Amino acid sequence: MNKQEIAAVVALFLLLMGWFIFQQKEASKAQAARAAEMSRVAATNAVPAQGGATNAAPAQVAAEPTPPKSEPALVAAVETNAAPVAAMPTEKHETPEPVLVVLSNRVTRITVSSWGGGITAVELKKYRTTLAKSSPPMVLDLAPRQALSLAGVPGLSTNSDFTVSAGGDSRSVRLSRTTDQNLCFERTITLGDSYRVDVIDTFRNDNAATSTLPVQSVQLGPMRLTETKPSSMGLSYIGVDTLADTVSEVHYWGKKELPAAFGGSASMSCARPNVAIMPTNAAFSTNFPVAWTGVKNKYFVQILAPETSGSGFEWAASRSTASSGAFLIDQASAAMRFAARDLKPGETLTRKMSYFAGPKEYASLKSLGNHQDDVMEFGFWEWFRWLCKALLWTLNGLYMVIPNYGIAVILLTLIVRIVFWPVTHKSTESMKKMQEIQPLVNEVRAKLKDKPQKMNEEVMALYKKHKVNPMAGCLPMLVQIPVFIALFVVLRSAVELRFAPFLWVSDLSEPEGILSSVLPFGGLNILPLLMTATTVWQQKITPSTADPQQQKLMMFMPIVMLFLFYNMASGLVLYWTVSQGLAIAQLVWQQKKTDAKKAALPAA
Repeated sequence: MNKQEIAAVVALFLLLMGWFIFQQKEASKAQAARAAEMSRVAATNAVPAQGGATNAAPAQVAAEPTPPKSEPALVAAVETNAAPVAAMPTEKHETPEPVLVVLSNRVTRITVSSWGGGITAVELKKYRTTLAKSSPPMVLDLAPRQALSLAGVPGLSTNSDFTVSAGGDSRSVRLSRTTDQNLCFERTITLGDSYRVDVIDTFRNDNAATSTLPVQSVQLGPMRLTETKPSSMGLSYIGVDTLADTVSEVHYWGKKELPAAFGGSASMSCARPNVAIMPTNAAFSTNFPVAWTGVKNKYFVQILAPETSGSGFEWAASRSTASSGAFLIDQASAAMRFAARDLKPGETLTRKMSYFAGPKEYASLKSLGNHQDDVMEFGFWEWFRWLCKALLWTLNGLYMVIPNYGIAVILLTLIVRIVFWPVTHKSTESMKKMQEIQPLVNEVRAKLKDKPQKMNEEVMALYKKHKVNPMAGCLPMLVQIPVFIALFVVLRSAVELRFAPFLWVSDLSEPEGILSSVLPFGGLNILPLLMTATTVWQQKITPSTADPQQQKLMMFMPIVMLFLFYNMASGLVLYWTVSQGLAIAQLVWQQKKTDAKKAALPAA
């Protein structure tokens, strides 16, 4: 391997390492452009914020007083085909027990409370809480800040009791309440066949004079970090996403603004913030129009999307205090704000909204429309997003044929190797030719060592004469880097791989962590060790023109790769290990084929 080839390999390696830093810079540029557009829109559409702020400065989100009951009892529930729930009278001198209404379908189960008129819990039937097979279904606990609850309208808050009645079918419920200002409110919540909930809110002025419906907000419940292994906590993130009315791309507040509100920085920064002086909680409020708002963790998301855009939004977040040295946001919630409105006597205002609370499944999110699937964060370039979606679609398609994601990853690897077979085959043949003419190249270099320019011209002429491409050895790595990075992006938060077992691996979305209770650094990960072994093996059998010193230098590459891959998701390491194994099989096959041809030459 000559100096040009070594430079190419080093450049490719640096490209892999620098990709994540580059992605952060691209995210900052894109979000800065969107923030500038949002600021312009906010300045154009700004209205006096009631206790809020423009997007120039954070403002604390006011909290509603909590009801005196901390543990509401289950008084009534509506399952599919259940009987209607009777309205519950409320006496002003008593604090009534809330009516909890349960709406259920095959994948989810939501609990609606009469106290606040919102959703207090979402049970996801297909997903376990922990790795144990006996673990109960995953539950999003939204009680501390009810999803869909109203804030800003006196008498219609989480401290208010709503009258509950049956909806039009067994999957819907109706809540109503009339305030002391004779504002009549009615809400219908209907659960669809999947994770989507349709909400219709109606405000009616029952006064004899015009009344003002003040600025109000509809809340999204808190999202917390899901349980994960300590060695991979950095991959579990909390995010708040919005789509502005006049901007076509989603703004990811968790990339920059959420950490900045605490005095921290993006997750890829090398700086360690001083958590001792950081606030425990942070909040932000702005007035630019928003088409939808979402809040998410690694695997699950809530999205609120009204038919008519809101006039602003706000978020609140808290950081983990479990570790004194690490900065980690462990919880966030959000709310969408709607502008004040004058209602004439008897006038009605109706607002329709879509609420999604479930896993980050691409198919489910894609069906919602209006870029809501972009909460998956598949990148900023259309071609790269297409590549991520194609890999995820292929992975899920393979799983439908053989219901094991470990085997699906192996088959996906095989497909990728087949697609790139012509490139790798041609590269290996070119490397063999270079190895064969290396004595001629060495003669030219020794003869013209004092004339570098002339030497390079003669060497390139020699390559051209023998139809050899000196860069062909790097081409397979170059073409596979986008696929590898796309697979990393897909697998870093693929809910499909959550708790997916394969052989000794209990969870393909996490490092193996064998004997983590007794071994340091998160336990033993076998797949990265196998990957390193295959890398060394591949280097030994790959045709090379490098001198012994250069070969020793290249042997450090597997050690660096081991360091990078050791705590990555097992599914990703499985992909790369199998890919290396298939590359070795290809090299062995080509070598046997070449030896057979050489053996047949004398007989011919």
